Amino acid sequence: MNIWIFSAGVLGLLTSLVHIFAGQIAPVRPFLQSELDDIPKATLLACWHIVTVILVTSSALLIYAGWVNANYLTTVVLGLSLTYVSFAAVFMCVGWYFFKHHTFIKLPQWVLLLPTGVLGFIGSVQY
Repeated sequence: MNIWIFSAGVLGLLTSLVHIFAGQIAPVRPFLQSELDDIPKATLLACWHIVTVILVTSSALLIYAGWVNANYLTTVVLGLSLTYVSFAAVFMCVGWYFFKHHTFIKLPQWVLLLPTGVLGFIGSVQY
């Protein structure tokens, strides 16, 4: 077992659950009740669910790769790790644009995304 990659997968799964349940309450429900036209609403809701699929499937793959210590998935784990770090960077940059130094409180998603990527990266270099 590669505990680093497995831990990245478990943290990614936790992130998925937060996204699915807390995300429906905070951003999605108010967004759907807004005055925005239906086409942008439908497009953004589809994007929301695409992110859900990415979070769940990537977490499952990280859990599998860590559990069986799948050396042949090193490149995939590196790619997923880079993706999670990039997602964290997007939240920090967008948050900085809107909230300046309050971004770390107003858009805290980076708190789960960044460690997931870092854990996966550490685990992938230890193969």
